[in-house]
Amino acid sequence: MTKRPRSGPRRDPLAHEAILSAARDLVAEVGYDQATVEAIAARAGVGKMTVYRWWPNKAAVVTEAVADRLAPPPVPDTGSVGEDALEYLRGLVRTLTLLGDPTVVAGALAERGEDGRMALRDILRDRFEPGTQLLRRGVERGELPADLPVAAIVESWAGYALYRIVFLQEEPSDTDLRELAGLLPVRS
Repeated sequence: MTKRPRSGPRRDPLAHEAILSAARDLVAEVGYDQATVEAIAARAGVGKMTVYRWWPNKAAVVTEAVADRLAPPPVPDTGSVGEDALEYLRGLVRTLTLLGDPTVVAGALAERGEDGRMALRDILRDRFEPGTQLLRRGVERGELPADLPVAAIVESWAGYALYRIVFLQEEPSDTDLRELAGLLPVRS
């Protein structure tokens, strides 16, 4: 009897996309905490072991499922540094509250331990450059003071968003974001 060669970790592209789609849909419907690998597999029409063959846990599946939504946004350029900052902050919050659930990013990355912390660091680092660019452009236009601590401001925006979303598990309101953007020392 000839043994059939093991296919190993090669992914059937259709099954792979079905699993990622199922993970996105399930998390959107029931939240990150209530989604399970079993439910993701069932919705995708694959066995639970298929999921575990390709990903070590639910966090890894969900992280990959939303990875395309984690791409850094373009640098806002509305002509006003205050409006640019507001758009930037809205984008940061959208990233950290994928699928409208503040627990998705935090939960998925926390479950991944050190890998999750590194992934979150990388996600935020990718967002620092657009924030830095918009503030430097505001300095160049004369809207902001030349000695503005650009890096500290961008990092404090990320810290604020993380605190509200991860620790308080609530999305900052648009009013909150307007107030935060309004703290910039914009010159008239």
